Amino acid sequence: VEHRKRNLRYEHEEARRSDSARSYGCRHETLRVGSETVYPPFEFLDYNSGKYVGFDIDLIDEVGKRAGFEPQILSMGLDGLIPALMSGSIDVAVFALTITPEERAAKVDFTKPCYESGLSIMARKDDASIKGVKDLENKVLCAEIGSSGSVFMSKIKGAKIRTFNSAGEAFLELNNKGREAIVNDKPVNEYFLTQKASANLNLREVPGVLKAENYGFAIRKGDDKLRARLDKVLDEIRADGTYDKIYAKWFGGNK
Repeated sequence: VEHRKRNLRYEHEEARRSDSARSYGCRHETLRVGSETVYPPFEFLDYNSGKYVGFDIDLIDEVGKRAGFEPQILSMGLDGLIPALMSGSIDVAVFALTITPEERAAKVDFTKPCYESGLSIMARKDDASIKGVKDLENKVLCAEIGSSGSVFMSKIKGAKIRTFNSAGEAFLELNNKGREAIVNDKPVNEYFLTQKASANLNLREVPGVLKAENYGFAIRKGDDKLRARLDKVLDEIRADGTYDKIYAKWFGGNK
């Protein structure tokens, strides 16, 4: 009798797994995820563990755990992601991809937004006068050379800008009171504030997003079944607070 009960439990579990697999299609038991793994904090190689880590990696891992498939990360160049989707070499592209209806979305489909990106302002904690873009007018600012933040600041009335080779150098200049603020990529700002290097710096991110852009997971055009399932799980993750935990791990605070 006990043996029969164990068999029934086993059969029930196998049936549940089969139903789950059928809900995605057999090819999604392993989800082939293409990514250019050189963009911290979204996706990058942890040389200590030899594994790919980051915000996007944690997010797709959580989606996989709940959906019943195992993501397989395939590292490739950014210019190869869309062609790989279109040819069927991968199922999903994950690389802080901006949802651009006039460009990428004409060739591939996107899930619901996974991350709201854009630019944000960094200022010193002891300077409460900077609350938004208007407060940057006629100020002395710093920027990473060639960044979208430097382009944005060049249009601010009366602003004087000094550029640096990296965001880190610009942050140090701001901290040392050489400049009054910096406009930079929001995820880069937030990731920097979670790192040990920023612990002794007197810097803060001004609330708000400038020139907001949404990132999403890209999938093959017309794969409505996969998109619907990913969207469903992304909604679940946001609703139960798991998304906020993953976000806080890489950027600090809640989204």
